[in-house]
Amino acid sequence: MIKNTFLVTICLILSSVLGFVAQIVFVSSFGASGEMDIYFTILSIPAVVTGISPMIFSSVLIPTFAKFKSNQLELNKFISSVWKLILIFAILFTSIGILLSVINIDLFISETQSNLRNIAIQVSLMIWIGSGFIIMSSYLSAILNYNKHFFKVAWTSLLPASFMIIIVLLFHEKLGVRSISLGFCIAFILQFIIFFKASKISLNFFSFNIKQIQYKKLLLKQSGLVILSLLPFTILVPIGFFLASQLETGSVSYLGYSQSFAGFLSVATSMGVSIVSFPDLADKFANKEGKSSLYKFEKKLRYVLLIAMFAAGAFIALRIPILTLFYQRGSFDSESVNNLASVVPWYLLAAVFVAGLNLLRNLFYSKGEFKYIARLGLIIPIIFFVLAGFLKEIFSFVGIGVAYALTFAILFLMTVNYAKNKEVLFLTNNFLFFILKNAISVIIASLIVMLTLPFILNSTSQLISIACSLVIFLFVYLLSSKFIFRLKEIDEITSLLIIKFKSINKS
Repeated sequence: MIKNTFLVTICLILSSVLGFVAQIVFVSSFGASGEMDIYFTILSIPAVVTGISPMIFSSVLIPTFAKFKSNQLELNKFISSVWKLILIFAILFTSIGILLSVINIDLFISETQSNLRNIAIQVSLMIWIGSGFIIMSSYLSAILNYNKHFFKVAWTSLLPASFMIIIVLLFHEKLGVRSISLGFCIAFILQFIIFFKASKISLNFFSFNIKQIQYKKLLLKQSGLVILSLLPFTILVPIGFFLASQLETGSVSYLGYSQSFAGFLSVATSMGVSIVSFPDLADKFANKEGKSSLYKFEKKLRYVLLIAMFAAGAFIALRIPILTLFYQRGSFDSESVNNLASVVPWYLLAAVFVAGLNLLRNLFYSKGEFKYIARLGLIIPIIFFVLAGFLKEIFSFVGIGVAYALTFAILFLMTVNYAKNKEVLFLTNNFLFFILKNAISVIIASLIVMLTLPFILNSTSQLISIACSLVIFLFVYLLSSKFIFRLKEIDEITSLLIIKFKSINKS
C-alpha cells in the first residue's frame, strides 16, 4: 500500500504542479479579463456534476464491488450493466448541457461583453463535450481503482493540464480563451480512451439487462445521498462565481485562480492517501472489521492536516513574492497580483479543511453512513450563500473568499464532531488540540517569515529570497512544533524519513 500511495501521490503532485504552470500560462495570456470570467463561469456549471462523479462512483460502487468478491462472474455482469447506464447518462448530460447553455448563453456574459457571445458558445460546446467524457472516465476509474490499478488511473491526471498548456501556448493568439477549453476537451477524450482500453469493458448493448444490476434501490438511494453530501465541494464554486459576477470585471478570475491554488493544495496533500486507502477500508467494513482500522485512519488524517497546514502557512506568508515572480506578466500587473494575494489565503485555509474532509468522507462511505453528511451537504451551501452575500457587500470578492473558508471550517468541525460521537476513543479532544498546536506553530513560523521577508528581499533576488524564507519557515516551524508543543507526529515523520533515507543508501 505504501508503494501505491507514493506513486499515486507523486502523480497527483505532478498534476498539481502542471496545474500551477497552466495557471501561469493562463495569467500571462489572458490575465483577469472578461474572457477568463466567462471561461471560469461556464466551467463551473458542469463541474457541479463532473467534480463529484469520481467520488460518487468510488464511494458507492467500490463498497458494492466488495460484496461480489467471492463471485467474479456476477461482478462482471454488474459492472457491465451499470456501464451501459453510465454511458447513456453521459450522452444525455452532454446533449442537454450543450442545448441549455447555448439557449441561455447570455447569462454568462454581461451587457458590455456582447462581442464575446460566439466565443462563449464555442467554449461551452467544448467544455460540455469534455465533461461527458469525464463522467464515463470516472466510472471506469472506479473499476480500475477497485482492482488496484492505481497508477493507470493516477498518471492520466497529468493529461488535462499538459494539453491545456500546449494548446494555449500554440493557439492562444488565434483562439483566445477557446484554446483552454480545446485542450480540456482533447485531454479528457484521450483519458477516456486510455481507461476504456485498460478496463476491458464492452460496448455491446445487446447484453444489457437491468435485472443484472443487484442492489438497485440501495445504489440509487446511496448515490442520491452521496450527491447531496458532495454539494459543498462543487456547488459553492458556481455560487461564488455568480456573486462575484455582480462585482467589478476580473472578480470571477481572482476567485477562479484562488480555487486552483486550493485544489492544488488539497489534492496534493490528501487525494493520494484517500484513493489508495479507500478500497481496503471498504473491504474492512464490509467484513465487519472496520473498527480495527480507526487508529490508522486517525493517524493518516493527522499527517494530512499537518502537511496541508504547513504548506498553506508557507504559501500565505510568501504569497506576494511568489505571485509576483510567477504571475506578474502580460496583462496581469502588480495591482492584479495584490488583488489575488488578498483573497488566495482564504482559499488556502479552506483547502486545509477540504484535505481533511477528503479522508473523513471515505470513512462515512465505507461504513455506509450517508444520511448525516447528506444533510450537511444541503445545509452548507445555504450557509455559504448567506455568508458570501453579506460579506461581499463589505469586502467585495475577498468577502466571498472569507465566507468560503468559514463555511468549510464549519463543515469540517461538524463532521469531526459526528464521527467522534459515533466511536469511542476516536477523534477525541486530543485530536482537536493537535490541530490547535499545529496551527499555532504554523502561525508563529508565518509571522517570523513575514517580518524578516522585507530585509531578505532588499539584499538578494526574489527567487533566492523565497528559498531562504522557506528554510526559515521550516526551521521555526520545527522548533515550535517539536520542542515547544511536542507534536509526536513530527518525530514519527522524521523517523520515517531517516529509515527511508538509510534504505535508499543501502540499495
